[in-house]
Amino acid sequence: MIGSIIYLLCAFTSLGAALLLWRGYRRSRQRLLYWSSLCFAILAASNGLLIVDLVIFPDVYILPWRNFVTQAGLLVLLYGLIFESD
Repeated sequence: MIGSIIYLLCAFTSLGAALLLWRGYRRSRQRLLYWSSLCFAILAASNGLLIVDLVIFPDVYILPWRNFVTQAGLLVLLYGLIFESD
């Protein structure tokens, strides 16, 4: 029970960070904020997959899909850090 609450809080925290970063990007048009918000949105999706995997369908093994989504989010941030630096 406490684990699912923590998973939900992590997902909401990632989504909240993505929304705040997106709002900052819309105000300042700094491209790094765009890539960071996209990364955190993907990480929120990864946390959603964690909830699906461990809480809703514990018998289904989707660890490779979760890892793929997490790595995609980190690659998005890495791309933004490399190619959008001033």
